[in-house]
Parts: sequence; structure tokens; C-alpha cells
Amino acid sequence: MADARLLQQRRATKLKKPRFLRQDATRNKSLEKKWRKAKGMHSKMRLHLKGRRRSPSPGFASPRAVKGLTRQGLKEVHVNNAKDLEGFDLKTQIVVFGRIGLRNKMSLLKICGEKKYPIAQIKDISAFIQKVEADFATRKNKNKHKEEQKKKIKEESLKKIKEVDKKEEKTAPAEAQEETKKGEKSDKIKVLEKKQ
Repeated sequence: MADARLLQQRRATKLKKPRFLRQDATRNKSLEKKWRKAKGMHSKMRLHLKGRRRSPSPGFASPRAVKGLTRQGLKEVHVNNAKDLEGFDLKTQIVVFGRIGLRNKMSLLKICGEKKYPIAQIKDISAFIQKVEADFATRKNKNKHKEEQKKKIKEESLKKIKEVDKKEEKTAPAEAQEETKKGEKSDKIKVLEKKQ
């Protein structure tokens, strides 16, 4: 655990620290509102004249002993899988999850809950797990419902296709007979033409 006095000192300096912006960022819309060092030859900001914008300097920095620590004075440990939790120290470290999927996060949360590791992003582990499991259940139900609807639509379309095929089969023989009759007549005509 970090020194409480240094943490308090860091908090006080951060409260006094201004927002560092580049020169004329508030006047000119095309300039992004982030820090860039003033390099102009006649720049009053570069010369640190009174009444001008402040520039970053070592006086605004945190004490080295507490640099990069959380407000509680714990070091953040980025976790992506179970191997990252090996050698974890409860007193000086806190778990921060990287960019991982929800199922992977759930398994890691269960491990952290069993071993009582502190977690930065989630306050109540059990409530979060219950919420996510409920979401998974609703998703499963939705997917089942969609699949059932797809099956029904497929079955209905197959039935319609079969009905259309049956109707075509009933009408097809009559049409075929007519064609053959027409064909026979034409054959008779051909035979008569040959005789003449």
C-alpha cells in the first residue's frame, strides 16, 4: 500500500493543475483542444509571461512513489486470461480487465470472487454475474424463437411448392395429350401431302 500522505499530496496538486491547451486553441476552432508546445518566436506563452496560459512543468507531476497508482494507492494489473492472475498481491494490486469477451470475463470474475481479489471496474461481482446470466438466457430464448420461425417459414414454403407441383402434374397430362393430338394431325397432313 502506498503512503497516504503522498496520495493526499497528489490529490492536492491535481486539483490545482490547469487544463493544458495549445496556444489560441480557445480562439481558433480549427485547432484541436490538446497540448502542443508553443514555438513561436514572439510567443508570450513560450516565454511564460504573466497572465498567459500555463505550460506543463515538473511541478504539476505526481510524486514518483505514487505515480500511476489508483486513488486507493493500488497498482493496476491488466488481466486478459487466468495466467495473468498468477502471483497477484491482494494488498498492493487491483484487477483491471483488458479488452476481452463477456464469457471470458465471467470466468475471470468467478476466479476473482473466490479469491476475493479487488476489481477496478465492477463493484458488486455477484450482481454483475446474475445480470449477465439473465441476459444470456434472454438471448438464447430469442435465438430459439427465431430458429423456430425460420423452420415454420421453410415448411410452409415447401408445402406451397408441393401444392404447385401437384397442380402442374394434373394439368400437364391433358396438355401433353393435346400436343400429341396436334402432332398426329400434323402427321396425317404430312402423309396426305406425300400421297398427292
